[in-house]
Amino acid sequence: MGMNDYVKALKMGDKEYRACVGKGLHPYLPVLDELVSRVDIEAQVPLGLVEIPIKSIVGTYSAGRTTAFARNFMPILDTDSEFAMKWAQLYDDLEADGLRDPVKAYEFNNRFYIMEGNKRVSVFKYMDAVSIEGNVTRMIPKRSDEPAVKIYYEFMDFYELTGINYLYMSREGNFKKLLMYTSDGETKWTKEQEQDFRALYTFFENEFLPRAKDKLTITCGDALCVYLSIYGYREALEKTQNEIRLDLARLWNEFVNYNNGSEMTMILNPTPESRKTALSRLIPMGSSPLKVVFVHDRSASRSSWTYAHELGRKYVQDTLGDKIQASAVERVDNEDADDILDAAIEAGNRVVFTTSPKLMPATLRAAAKHPDITFLNCSMNLGHQTIRSYYLRIYEAKFILGAIAGAMQNEGNIGYLADYPINGATADINAFAMGVQMTRPGARVFLEWSMVKDHDPFDAFREHNVRLISARDINATASAGREFGLYALRDGEESHLNLAMPVGHWGKLYEEILRSILRGAYKNDENVFADQALNYFWGMSSDAVDVIYSRNLPAGPIRLLRNLRSGIRNMDINPLTGPVYAQDGSLKCEDGQTISAKDAVHLNWLCENIEGSIPKISELREEALELVRIQGLDTGE
Repeated sequence: MGMNDYVKALKMGDKEYRACVGKGLHPYLPVLDELVSRVDIEAQVPLGLVEIPIKSIVGTYSAGRTTAFARNFMPILDTDSEFAMKWAQLYDDLEADGLRDPVKAYEFNNRFYIMEGNKRVSVFKYMDAVSIEGNVTRMIPKRSDEPAVKIYYEFMDFYELTGINYLYMSREGNFKKLLMYTSDGETKWTKEQEQDFRALYTFFENEFLPRAKDKLTITCGDALCVYLSIYGYREALEKTQNEIRLDLARLWNEFVNYNNGSEMTMILNPTPESRKTALSRLIPMGSSPLKVVFVHDRSASRSSWTYAHELGRKYVQDTLGDKIQASAVERVDNEDADDILDAAIEAGNRVVFTTSPKLMPATLRAAAKHPDITFLNCSMNLGHQTIRSYYLRIYEAKFILGAIAGAMQNEGNIGYLADYPINGATADINAFAMGVQMTRPGARVFLEWSMVKDHDPFDAFREHNVRLISARDINATASAGREFGLYALRDGEESHLNLAMPVGHWGKLYEEILRSILRGAYKNDENVFADQALNYFWGMSSDAVDVIYSRNLPAGPIRLLRNLRSGIRNMDINPLTGPVYAQDGSLKCEDGQTISAKDAVHLNWLCENIEGSIPKISELREEALELVRIQGLDTGE
């Protein structure tokens, strides 16, 4: 009986052998001894008895038996050999009694190499077994800056908490993301947690791998991270395999885009394509108004962010008149976002603006279900093809404020109050610091964060004798405080002198987008930038960003403001122009070069004249965690 199966396995081995030779590949099993001879091994750590995924067993420890197997572990020795007899007998024994003795293996970069039990592995692979027990020793390479080594060290941290070794990543940071999506990232998993995750992963793998075969190079683990960023872990655990299959079909472009490196285009100004009028308009003349809904996560009366977007909504309603009907929904959280977005579509809305990064996952889910509706999300999440994102280059205004602060610093120090350590925040901070450096080269900028728990940033400002502060950008109508924009502390410290403030004219951006939809030209940019995520990132050159000032600002700084504003509007001045040095003294941008808008979004370092640091997630208040997890800076944490 076993010999019949050996003959079948031999055919599989011969086929693999010939295929490898035809491609110029080594046709035998890889040998770990040969691989690690070129690697600096830092330690060998016994892991004990481990359930080894069969798919992760790729070779043998030494060269002694390697020529008995093709690269797929199928045998290639003749049927009349002693090896064939032993393989056939082992097949009969394993089929009758199962595995009695675990194999011995070495693990290197989450790949397993067999020291004892190559034939057992061969039979198990032939049987399409999922795993095999083995006593495993881990070979740990010395830390280095090589991406593969960094990913492996992330895997070891992941394995320490979860005990999971059946998935891997091809991108740095994804093991950390997976922990963040599925747990608190600090506590060792229970058996129940591991079982729940295995069930989900099995469903996902069964659907993803056949669809991705020979098309995508990302791993199933990478893809699961993308999936969980959209659907969330708790919801994903409740899904059936059929539901996951449908989700993958709806959002397949997201995986393709991620596989291609999240290729994206940042649209920095209105494009000629979006200003064309289609031959057949999307909205015929004389038709009903285009229904547009703005979905906010907080109320305009309590949130300066929502207040600014509501000003934008009212602006486009007044500007476009009876061509549109713009409504708003406030105080939408993630728990009810799906139902609210579905209800907005049922109410006839054809364009949906979600104005918070927190609503990005729900927006993606809704867009997947309603491909005929136009969805846009206000965030710096730049890698999605299913929806477009939009944001403003506020760092241009911050640069001007920094220049004003430097010019006005007569006594005391300069402070900067930030809130969330998210994409784009450090561009604002660094641009402000570079403005200060331009007009007051020796000045220091003291950076504090309002969302750090158990910490009063104003106590820190008082300690460092900070007299000029850049704080929040706009004041909500219900707030009685005046700590916004750039302001000076007068004698007594309780009195504020507001000087200037960045302003985002969201209505300008909303108007241009809606006009392009009304013209039938919205899709034109997609045709030009095929297979790329599109992100609107407008600034002063498109009148979407400005700086306003009060009568408290002296004449000299006013002239400085106007000159810088004119230069930035005409794109003659780029605030992020080198030389730029980081706090550690490293040169981040050479003299005469500029940091691109795309790179500015992801800056995870601070300029040399800044006193302070980027807080870790563990240092933040509870209310900051959701936003930071969705759009947080990649600081390596």
